[in-house]
Amino acid sequence: MAIAKWSTPSARSSNFASTTLNSLANGSESTAVTYDNSSNKDLYGTITIKLGSITPAAGGSITLRVTLNDGTDTADRIGGDLYVVPLTSGASAKVAIINMVRLYPYSMRISVINNAGVTLNASGNELYVRPWNEDIA
Repeated sequence: MAIAKWSTPSARSSNFASTTLNSLANGSESTAVTYDNSSNKDLYGTITIKLGSITPAAGGSITLRVTLNDGTDTADRIGGDLYVVPLTSGASAKVAIINMVRLYPYSMRISVINNAGVTLNASGNELYVRPWNEDIA
């Protein structure tokens, strides 16, 4: 009988957010950045969002939005897969790691919604994807 196990994760991507998250106002959504999974066709990803030092309001969070491009059309940035991450309190840089993000065999658009209660820092913001799969032996 075959047994499914996690395969060894691929290397973490470079920071592909560039300056997209810099000075993102509270209640705003960032410009979408593209993550192309059409060649690798990975099943899952761990997405790391690093934020420069901020002091979130009580109950502050960020939301990761993943929308699709099916090769011809790109979905509107309404809906998509949403992953909400609460932020820790206090003045410091923040790191959010979102596991089991479903990846699709297309070019995807990834954006971040800022609900931290404050504007994000003007620098020090990063976004990474580390894709992985299952292995059946």
